[in-house]
Amino acid sequence: MAKPFLKPHLRRKLLLIGLISLLLASALELYAFGLNSDFPLRLLRSFFVLFLMISLTVLAIVPGVGKAVDKVLK
Repeated sequence: MAKPFLKPHLRRKLLLIGLISLLLASALELYAFGLNSDFPLRLLRSFFVLFLMISLTVLAIVPGVGKAVDKVLK
């Protein structure tokens, strides 16, 4: 039996982060620039930037800091 590429809880987190990033990016782009001819490209770029920032914060930085603090305090 093939092993799944992503564990279910990680996949759920990534989907939620993607949805939040998409909503934030569309709200930001619509508020700042409106519906110009280059809207899809701007939306795509801002989605990837927000997705990268949120996912790195939630999945790498916060758990890493938590483990470092636990290690120091024990």
